[in-house]
Amino acid sequence: MKRSWSVGRLAAATVLASVALAGCSEDGTSPTESPTQAAPSPSPTQSSPPTESEAASEAASAVLRTYFATVDLVRQDSSVPPSELDTVASSTQLTAQQNLLKSQRDDGLHQVGDTQIIELKVESVSLDNPATALIDVCWDVSDVDIVDAEGDSAVASERKEVGWTRYTVTNDKWDAAPEDGWRVSGGADLEKEPCAAS
Repeated sequence: MKRSWSVGRLAAATVLASVALAGCSEDGTSPTESPTQAAPSPSPTQSSPPTESEAASEAASAVLRTYFATVDLVRQDSSVPPSELDTVASSTQLTAQQNLLKSQRDDGLHQVGDTQIIELKVESVSLDNPATALIDVCWDVSDVDIVDAEGDSAVASERKEVGWTRYTVTNDKWDAAPEDGWRVSGGADLEKEPCAAS
């Protein structure tokens, strides 16, 4: 019996790195105007450290990328324990992924191919308890299939291959673990124009 594959839960991920911009200025004087002209101030050699919100955005995005890779891995290789999902997901997202993986493995199915992330946009970051980031991901699963032992596909023909999902990424240990405490805790598909396929 063929099963329809839930793309919104399979969607797998890369984030745009934030870039610090350094400005420069000129004093407008000619180097021959005055031999006693003061030397210009040296340019800064490094950018300012990231703010707490910027650090949270980067850490949440990083765990979301790892989440996509981990979901692909556990679905591709039955020897990888389901507990690997605990390192990247929590709450309803973890339960959904655990149930989907169990169903897939019980039916003798496995994934081939990797989900591609086309765009990743951090929509908002809150450092309240728990710290929370909302991140929109445009994914492409055109290279992904779910097959049985004979290699026959179990993917529904009407599956969307490119779409958007908004993920909730939370960290209830922000004070103690600002980088390592992030987990993908929820996700909902978005009704918006798909991005260009990779």
